Amino acid sequence: MARLNRTGAVLLFLGLLAGLWLPQAAAAREVHLVMALDISGSMKHTDPLRLLPKAANIMVGLLNEKDHLGIITFEDVTKTRLPAGPLTPAQKRRGFQELAHLQPKGLYTDIYQALVDALKASKPAGEAQRAVLLISDGQMDIDPLRGNSKVFVERVHQQIIPAYKKAGIPIYTVAFTPESDQALLKTMADETGGRFLLIPTAQDLHQAFLKFYETLKGPQLAPLVGNRFLIDPEVQEAILVVTRSQQGKAILLEDPKGRKLTPATEGTRWFSSPTFDMVTLPKPEPGNWTVSGHKDGDGKIILMTDLKLECPHLPQEAGADECLSAGALLQDKDQPVATPEVLSQTSFTAELKAEGGKPVQLPMGPPPPEQKELWPANARVARFPAFCAPGMWQLRIRVLGKTFQRERNIFLKVTHPWYQAQPVSGEGKSEVEFHPVPGREAAQLTGWLNIISPDRGVAAKFVQPPPGKGFSLALPPDLCGKCLVNAQLSGTTASGRPLVLQTLPVKVDLDPAAGGAAPGIGPRSATAATSVKKAGAVVPRNRKWLWGVLGLTAVVAAMLGGAALWFRPQALRIFRRRPPTEEELENMTPEQLNLLLRAQVESLQKERGVLQADLGELLADREKLLAAKEELEARLGQPSRDYQEKSKVIKELEKRLEDAEKEAKSVQEEYMALYARSQAEKQVIKKG
Repeated sequence: MARLNRTGAVLLFLGLLAGLWLPQAAAAREVHLVMALDISGSMKHTDPLRLLPKAANIMVGLLNEKDHLGIITFEDVTKTRLPAGPLTPAQKRRGFQELAHLQPKGLYTDIYQALVDALKASKPAGEAQRAVLLISDGQMDIDPLRGNSKVFVERVHQQIIPAYKKAGIPIYTVAFTPESDQALLKTMADETGGRFLLIPTAQDLHQAFLKFYETLKGPQLAPLVGNRFLIDPEVQEAILVVTRSQQGKAILLEDPKGRKLTPATEGTRWFSSPTFDMVTLPKPEPGNWTVSGHKDGDGKIILMTDLKLECPHLPQEAGADECLSAGALLQDKDQPVATPEVLSQTSFTAELKAEGGKPVQLPMGPPPPEQKELWPANARVARFPAFCAPGMWQLRIRVLGKTFQRERNIFLKVTHPWYQAQPVSGEGKSEVEFHPVPGREAAQLTGWLNIISPDRGVAAKFVQPPPGKGFSLALPPDLCGKCLVNAQLSGTTASGRPLVLQTLPVKVDLDPAAGGAAPGIGPRSATAATSVKKAGAVVPRNRKWLWGVLGLTAVVAAMLGGAALWFRPQALRIFRRRPPTEEELENMTPEQLNLLLRAQVESLQKERGVLQADLGELLADREKLLAAKEELEARLGQPSRDYQEKSKVIKELEKRLEDAEKEAKSVQEEYMALYARSQAEKQVIKKG
């Protein structure tokens, strides 16, 4: 009981620390954005309907008065169309006017100078997020009178990108033709922390602006399911942006009372282009709305509301070995929604997918017991498998209630893993080292190091790696074969974000050196073959076939006997049975002890399964050998020595299987007893 009291005190202390670490929910952050738009002469052919300036209206319309916006165009020269400043109503009107007057012209595409001017326009903005959005249909093409285009590309790499990185300004880039310099645009985005998009045709350019708006602002959305969306009384304004199913065919909108809305409807602001519509609805009627004439699955309903879906503990950048813990929390006027009647009738789901990949959808529920204290009260959590692959990933969290619906789309950049694993061998020893990647710091990590062998099952070792330090796993000296080693760790980051890691398995080949034979197989087979040759030299010709049968039987028996030895589980059993020290056991929580015993039970059960499978194969082989023995005994009048040896091996395996079953049953009973006791003690702690 004293130990449990200490455990409870530690958990309480960690809970208080977690409360200090939790990020405070806040409104979407302010953005200072400069848009650099390509209006070179080639745009007459790649964008004949001038869809780029029309699509840019989305960003002007969606940003608010707390944001700053500037617009630059580039061709032979660059020109400031809208000086960067607060997006007041007057600034918005001027932005719309400037976009409406843009016309393609010029012979060249000076991306270099556009980046220079955009950087100058991006003035320090305090806590606001500064960003540059550059869109081009071509490659760096400088007027020959000014210099060589390749030289200016090198200047971008050597001067421009370092300058943006130093200023902390990400560059978001869009290439909307195959002829664009995709490599340069992608490098600029990747190196500065931005994002690159390839838009095949100008007809889809408005989708790029929507994605970048979501990335920068993280707005509240209402899910568009089919052709319907729900508006609740908490919504002060809704902005609908949808792609037309047919170019030039208008979108139709119907409110909950069945009234048809058109661009002429009083009280609405309706911006139409040949490919999309943006409709602003101040104080929309609560209820189910219907939209038609749009491309299925391609639309956003952006909400201005006090009832918000917050997503605590989301990383700006994740590691490839990270199991993302996605969280959701409802807030009304910045206060958590805790009403049981509301939460019990509300479903939370999380969906994660790689760019261009298939989504994985999980229901969201209470946080895991071991990390409950790290999450706000009433938060819902879903844990995904490790990313495994770097790149851009999209997380969508959706909340569906009886009278309201909310959705958030978050774009995550996945880069190098938290730990790099590397096998090391020398001086008769083999181990796997895990090194932390510089720039990332984890805290309070605990977990398991696993050895996975296709032949022998799984073994595990409990570890508590020091913060920011590497650790290693020494492999048993008598372990051989091809194994997989990985680490499963959980804890927090240095900033307090819940962290679960699952490193990629490292292949460790412990087979004997090339040309050597596996232990227990090669020498016996060679001896048997030699004896057959010697026997063939002295026996009469008409009896060679009999000794050949005997020799072949001996070879098969030797190979089976070697296989039985090959499948012995001692190496992993010795490793698995190494008990934790008394100090480790004293510091373990009941949950950790449960995990330890569960791993032992699972390892024994898997080992028992392997032994049963091996025993079944050997029994089948024994029946074959028995038939061969009877035939040989009838001809030779004496029992087969190899068969006798094989029988001994089978008896040993049967005894080993019986011992493994007894041990598995004993450990499982101990685990169940400890689990029941820990549950009872938890109830006592809760009541106390």
